[in-house]
Amino acid sequence: MTIKKILFGSVLAIGMVGTAKAQYTEDALLFSQGDNGGTARFKAMGGASTALGGDISSITGNPAGLGFYNQSDASATLRYQYNKNKVNYFGRKSDSKTDNFNIDNGGVVFHLPTVRYGGDLTKGWLNFNVGIAYNRTNLFDNKLDYSGINTDNSITHAYADRMIDTDGSAWSNDFYRSFMFEEAYDKQGKFYFPLAEDKNSEQLNSVWSKGGKSETALSFGSNYSNKFYIGATFSLTDFRYEKSAVFTEYGMTKTAAGISALNPNSDYLKPDKEESKFVDVDYELFDHYGQVTQGSGFDLKLGMIYKPTPSLSLGFTAKTPTFLSITDESTAYTDINYFRPNEETSFSTFKSDYYDSSYDYNLQTPYKLSAGVTQYLGAGLLTAEVEFVDYASMRWRDVNSNRITEKRMNDNIKETYQAAFNVRLGGEVLFDQTFSGRAGFNFNGNPYKNADYKTYGISAGVGAKLGGGVYLDLTGVYNANNYKESPYKITYEGDWNTVSPRADIKNSRTNVMLTIGSKF
Repeated sequence: MTIKKILFGSVLAIGMVGTAKAQYTEDALLFSQGDNGGTARFKAMGGASTALGGDISSITGNPAGLGFYNQSDASATLRYQYNKNKVNYFGRKSDSKTDNFNIDNGGVVFHLPTVRYGGDLTKGWLNFNVGIAYNRTNLFDNKLDYSGINTDNSITHAYADRMIDTDGSAWSNDFYRSFMFEEAYDKQGKFYFPLAEDKNSEQLNSVWSKGGKSETALSFGSNYSNKFYIGATFSLTDFRYEKSAVFTEYGMTKTAAGISALNPNSDYLKPDKEESKFVDVDYELFDHYGQVTQGSGFDLKLGMIYKPTPSLSLGFTAKTPTFLSITDESTAYTDINYFRPNEETSFSTFKSDYYDSSYDYNLQTPYKLSAGVTQYLGAGLLTAEVEFVDYASMRWRDVNSNRITEKRMNDNIKETYQAAFNVRLGGEVLFDQTFSGRAGFNFNGNPYKNADYKTYGISAGVGAKLGGGVYLDLTGVYNANNYKESPYKITYEGDWNTVSPRADIKNSRTNVMLTIGSKF
């Protein structure tokens, strides 16, 4: 690990700053989530794949499904995603949008029948099929822009809390020279209070992120007597995540009476001191943060499907954690400009030091278990699956074996996350020998212990067999979730008699997927 300067989101000599714990804890979830990838056909059926087979999606869904193949198959899937956020921040509403076009999936399955001479060709091990696939398992492209009048507090309250937590550090000393903070004492001892007025500051938050997570998978599946199917998949995962954020605040500093109530001996109250110029003036504050995180890793999935009758399939998969090696690089700096009332030119500017950090760590994502059932009908099928994901089982590892940091991080993960169940339902109807229709529903359970973060999705699609083994599938998927986000965290809310601000966010994602493939 190399740390060039201390950053709010990095490791200090005295330990992990709260914002760093929060960042890495949130990143652990972000880099652990994703779907199985796959074709437009399976996505139209809610993404349920545990008890289905005979599709490229089986490579990363349930590899036992490769045993259903009796011929080879190759396909590619394109995806267009439209992402929209509706935000309410202190009663002010705003919208932001992004879109993305990418290759979502591509793969090939080679049908390798067992060579047998004589005997019953429907008994015993009938094939050993091999599949190779690329899947885009997560898209990080997102944009949040919101603003409002904060009637409760200022971001400088969060700074003041960090200053006392890191008192004497380079970061604390740096911000003390900003003319935005003053020392004071109470029964508990020393603390810092911000000069910013507690209420009615104009706040704007702009956050952009981009990147993606993908996997390359090698899989095999085998068929025993058309009753029992087994398979395994080994996957290599890599991702890149970029984030840029600017938080802006416009407000006023305290009056002399407001400062005197907290520290009657303050230098800000002495006319001969430079500090006195910063009393009862306007300010604008810009908090900048940037992050680039890259990682790679591997995992293994085992699967089985059992058909007690020709029309019923029961499936099960177990996926190991993904073992990721991650490099995180981040930067942060803050600017504050001060203005006298009714003047457009600032009379003083504070520019913080430039804090950058490079940090290497390992992350073990949650293990996953899924069970599913498929009922084949005369002209179609119904399928369902339940997936169990224990987010509290995520493990964070310091590459330099700093056990104190590891324990704090992993304790924070356990305190933040819980196990969740994901449910996927789908169906398919064959209209004739050429055309088919599909529909599905999915629900992702809440990974948080003390926050509400559930995701719902609906999907529908059509498919066509074009002749000569060529097929075409088109699907639309709509996902939505509501959650709350704090642009900054005030550590000692009780001391300030306030709470960290929260933005109410309604996120929706519309995906259109097109798969073209050929069986040969």
